[in-house]
Amino acid sequence: MAQAINFTQQGIESSYGKDVQRATSSFADEILSDTRSKDTGEAGELLTTMLVTIDEAELGGFRKLPIIGQVAVSIDKLRRRYQKVDAQIDDIVAKLETAQARLVADISMYNTMYDQNAQQYRELKMTVLAGKKALADFNATQLPALEAEAAKSGDPMQAQVLKDFKSKLDRFAKRLDDLDRISVVTLQTAPQIKIIQNADQTIVDKIDTTISTTIPVWKSQMVIALGLSNQRKALDLQNKADDVTNKLLQRNATALHQGAVDAEKANQRSVVEIETLEKINNELISTLKETVQIQKQGKANREAAEVKMRKLESDLKQALIDNARAM
Repeated sequence: MAQAINFTQQGIESSYGKDVQRATSSFADEILSDTRSKDTGEAGELLTTMLVTIDEAELGGFRKLPIIGQVAVSIDKLRRRYQKVDAQIDDIVAKLETAQARLVADISMYNTMYDQNAQQYRELKMTVLAGKKALADFNATQLPALEAEAAKSGDPMQAQVLKDFKSKLDRFAKRLDDLDRISVVTLQTAPQIKIIQNADQTIVDKIDTTISTTIPVWKSQMVIALGLSNQRKALDLQNKADDVTNKLLQRNATALHQGAVDAEKANQRSVVEIETLEKINNELISTLKETVQIQKQGKANREAAEVKMRKLESDLKQALIDNARAM
């Protein structure tokens, strides 16, 4: 790649690496499009709805009434209520499985995106390294010969051509720096992709736990409640079963709460911390300001040098005229 670089090519200082740079930009647009188009909160909302439905169903065989407190619920009413809630839960489970399938597809997509990002990072690094090698070789071998030739000729026009060519090399070096910075951004994109992917995987795992654990536990409690049809004879047994059921449900609810909170925290966490954005923003602003200042200073130096050169040229011409007259 380095050997293929021709510094005499018109516009190479601005076009070098443009293809890989454009591919990186397109890839960033693809990431934004994919993350913007999917609703990551849907699965969490479905989980919350299901837990609230189970909690408010009061299917433990007793119902809480104001002032009176807990009263026994008839088996018929309990069965009808269970059938109603069971249909609602089945509908939520079907939607959860659909949301889970989309998340699994997203996780696979992020693997592809991660590999593409890694490939673009390698291409950017190779492009930068090739450019640096070609520039170093040119500065070490060919540039000294050009400088010597310009100095030997004494032609100010040739000296100006050499100066312009050096400026072109400087702009090429600046181009390499820009590409190198883009490669760093590409490297930073890799963990960002994994963060999003891991958040989706957390929700997928939580859906699995809910479908395979929470709902069977809830239904098993309903089997117990429906089986206690002889409330008078089985009152003590029912109270003990309710105590065990409540403890089991409380422990399970606590685990569900913690899991749901952790999953939601992971899901709601920003891909890029605000501190990171602030630091990058400040660095960019500082870079822009310093660049403008350097450009202004360079322009001022050139203008001052031009004034001095005109003065030197005028003084020399006047000296030559005075010398001719003196002879």
